[in-house]
This record gives sequence, C-alpha cells and structure tokens, in this order.
Amino acid sequence: MANGSILMAQELRALVEVAAATLQARPDAPEVVGCDDGALFLTQYTRLLRAGQVPRLCVLDTRLPGLPTLAIALGVRSVERGLGVAPTPILFHTAEPASDELRQLLSRVGRAVHLQRTAELPVEEQGRRLTIAVEKLLVQLGGK
Repeated sequence: MANGSILMAQELRALVEVAAATLQARPDAPEVVGCDDGALFLTQYTRLLRAGQVPRLCVLDTRLPGLPTLAIALGVRSVERGLGVAPTPILFHTAEPASDELRQLLSRVGRAVHLQRTAELPVEEQGRRLTIAVEKLLVQLGGK
C-alpha cells in the first residue's frame, strides 16, 4: 500500500466500495482501504504508521462495531503522538446531524470535520457524494 491511501470505516460497506470504485477511476487516485469495524480500523491504522505509510485521510462512521468512535479517534491521535507523526485528517461521515457530543469530539481530536449523509438516498448516490467530499477535502489539504 502506497503512502497517500485513504482509510475508511463505514457502517455501510457498500459506501466504501462505491467511493473506492469512483476514486480509482481518477488519475493518480489514492488507494482506498476499507475496514468493517472500529477495532480493525485502529489496528490497520497503527500497522500503516508502523510501516511508514501515513494515510492522507481517515473516514470514520460514528456507528461502528468493535470500538466507540470516540475511542477510535482518540486512539488514532495517541498513536500519532507516540510515533511523532503529524495528525491525519479525519472525516466523520454520519447518518445523523452533528450532535453536541460529536462537536466536542471534533474539537478535542483536531484536524477533523463532519459530513452528514442523506440516508434516504440510494447507496450509489451516497457514495458519489462521499467521493466528492473526499476529493474536495484532499484538495484543501494540499493533495491532488
């Protein structure tokens, strides 16, 4: 896996698949790595950093099995501090509007933003919108 990958953990696995397929169709596309639960996400993230492969972006759903999103996000930041790595941007992609708890998490974690998906839309459209948001965020972060 090359530097510059996007690590995604979503409640709806189909969203990861749609976003990955759409992004892979672009020139110089980052690799998208999907995780099915929070514990797997944190394990994969730690392995990437240990191998010197820093993801360009992490995308986290707030409804993940395995670990609460708060623990995942704080775990990511703890691992980064421990290894002396700059904070990876995190996009919290949720079915719900941003709650006070999520806003506090965004503030506490830093370098993080929230995007609410529209649950009524077909998964393909949700994935397309997620892809657009990821691309815009990567441009804002100085990526391609």
